[in-house]
Amino acid sequence: MSDAQELLELARSLRARIEDGDIRLAPASPVSLSPKPPTPPSEPVSLSPKGERGGVRESVVASTTLESLKEQVSACKKCPLGGQRLNAVFGVGSAQAEVMFVGEGPGYQEDRQGEPFVGRAGQLLDDILRAIGLSRETVYIANVVKCHPMKDPGDPDARGNDRPPTPKEMEACMPYLQEQIRLIAPRVIVTLGNVATKALLREETGISRLRGQWRELAVPGMAAPLRLLPTYHPAALLRDPGLKRDVWTDMKNLRTELTKT
Repeated sequence: MSDAQELLELARSLRARIEDGDIRLAPASPVSLSPKPPTPPSEPVSLSPKGERGGVRESVVASTTLESLKEQVSACKKCPLGGQRLNAVFGVGSAQAEVMFVGEGPGYQEDRQGEPFVGRAGQLLDDILRAIGLSRETVYIANVVKCHPMKDPGDPDARGNDRPPTPKEMEACMPYLQEQIRLIAPRVIVTLGNVATKALLREETGISRLRGQWRELAVPGMAAPLRLLPTYHPAALLRDPGLKRDVWTDMKNLRTELTKT
């Protein structure tokens, strides 16, 4: 079965579960996605890799726009990934998004297209978003690291060359993600998978125990903590379709949260 056929079967399975009542999304008022007022510029904040002010390592100075931050990321060589990538993968979506999805890092297709979640897992994420009334254009999607972590950087065209980012790579890139969050100021962050969840919550508990549990995330430069919801990465659903029920439960809870005034 081809990738496209497998994905179609997964989408049909998800729709069938909803239609049969196996998985139901509670009725809710339409999610308001009206533009938020722009975030006013603030005093420059030095973000260390652990989110502290005044860190001694090379840090990110608060940007006034996502575009200026994207330029910093494109020029970044703070870790070896910067010299191995084909394209920096900054993020995609609305700068006024109410919800921000965060994965671990770019893969083969993302490295070539410069956009997060464009492979099979990304197509499944798009299907999940549509099922709860959202889209790639109304949310914001990013990763913890912005460059493709490869097992063998000397062979970037090899398939199956992906690997999780190392703690040092995530530490180097975390200030960029924190600044994206500050500039977008979403109401909710959804972490996709084990790596992204551990990186933001800074704890070692596995995703199977953390998923579906609302947490709070303090971000330097923001007055109040943000709501954070961990769930499985779409790639995990492709490997184990039995996880779809848990993800739908999490997405139903996300939609309920977004309809609150």
